Amino acid sequence: MIYLVEFRPIDKATGETVVLRFGSHGYTTAPGDDPPNAQFVGRLQGPGQYDRFLFSRGRTRGESAVGAGEITIVNADGKLDWLLELAFDGRPFTLWGLPDRFSPWSTRQVLLAGSTEQAEFPGRLVSISILGRLVLLREAIQPLAYLGTTTSGGLSVAEGNVDLRDVKKPLLFGSARNIPALTVDQFDNVYQVSSNALAAITAVRDSGVALTATQDYPTLAALKAAMMTGGQFATCLALGLVRTQVRPDGSLTVDAAEGAAVADRSAARLVRRMIGDLMPVAEEDFDLLHEANPAECGLWIAQGETTVLSAAMSVLNSVGGYLTDDRLGQIRVGRFDLAADGGEVTIGRSVILDQGQGFAREATQDDGAGVPARSVTVRYARAYTTLSDEDLKDVAATDAYRSFAKEEWRQVKVESATNKVQHPKGPELVFDTSLTTEADARAEAERLLAIYGTRRDLFAVMVSSGKATTLDVGDAMTLRVDRFGMGEGRALRIVGLVQTFANNLTRIEAIG
Repeated sequence: MIYLVEFRPIDKATGETVVLRFGSHGYTTAPGDDPPNAQFVGRLQGPGQYDRFLFSRGRTRGESAVGAGEITIVNADGKLDWLLELAFDGRPFTLWGLPDRFSPWSTRQVLLAGSTEQAEFPGRLVSISILGRLVLLREAIQPLAYLGTTTSGGLSVAEGNVDLRDVKKPLLFGSARNIPALTVDQFDNVYQVSSNALAAITAVRDSGVALTATQDYPTLAALKAAMMTGGQFATCLALGLVRTQVRPDGSLTVDAAEGAAVADRSAARLVRRMIGDLMPVAEEDFDLLHEANPAECGLWIAQGETTVLSAAMSVLNSVGGYLTDDRLGQIRVGRFDLAADGGEVTIGRSVILDQGQGFAREATQDDGAGVPARSVTVRYARAYTTLSDEDLKDVAATDAYRSFAKEEWRQVKVESATNKVQHPKGPELVFDTSLTTEADARAEAERLLAIYGTRRDLFAVMVSSGKATTLDVGDAMTLRVDRFGMGEGRALRIVGLVQTFANNLTRIEAIG
């Protein structure tokens, strides 16, 4: 097999895209190909090693790891020194494989598509760091910040005073309770819950005392002109704003929802809105994840630097979800479950290469290292503002609200009586989620105990890359070896692929 790679950095002097093409052998496309007559210079020394994991290595939860590796190009004559003047960070690249240098361009196979990070010049080489396109989701989820220009009453904006200048605006995805409303116009008593449009503001409280809703207004001007009496509030849902007639005596907290209906507030639907058009996505994946768990979720993002990836994984972890990019650079999502069947690929002893131990059984990197859990606790329905007994002492709040506001989280706990006896030192796992109801939290806790209440094995096998061309992280596979009772085959879930293209090797890491 030969390897061909195309980079598209930016010329910093002109701002124009520069197309760079290299191959492990020289190769030129035919006049009728797309692109026509494209020359790949035979300087590609190492098509690289590329590591991809469903989460962090050996884990089945947490933030998705961005794939990483490097590609090396021969520069013994120094003729590529000019690449130092190009900007590689965040620019796309594509790596193809062809059977040989005489194969037509139409037989190429995309091995990897991602982003470059930087070019370094170690000795006689150019080394270009590469990352999966998931890195594009490390952008701040909120680009908007307050201007800090609302320094008097009667203005046509609500941008906070100088203390809020350059502070990121809050965001809400889904449903959340007891959100601390931010003062954006202290002169006209205007407060912001979220800079994105809301579907509803269901409650507004002044130090726990419920205010009375009046109506919603379409613009800030109309909201400021609204006539109200003390103890009332009005909203501008389109701008995520609340206005009270009089200044609150204490903290103003809000219950609110984004997403037109409960069906629009599942983990899958929230994350799809977070990603927007930042990257191409597999839409069917989001539909399947929604079907697997349509439970209502909610995440309020306060003023601060939160990335799209971090916010998305906060929500996806609520339902055991994962987010990754495939070889083509497309976003894929799903739910981590132990494999019920072995998929379409079986790896047997005959294809496992004799590299070191051939294959190995390793401990997972999850809490407890794969030892069965004694219990699982799922925390849900977060109160984004908590109040103490002292805060509520002389307040006419309901008993239900008092109970709710004093605790940041509600929680449900499920236990394994068997594991408490057989694994007395097994972990007691606690998961924070964005779920909003007890029923959904309990269902997730029981699902998690079914996974983490059993022994989990991590197997690593080395195979020729040709045996793994159809495999991707998140896929199911069958491992069939005469060890550990796997003579008839065992269904596993792939959580890691380490691809060494130069040696045509792939290390598969799978859990079951």
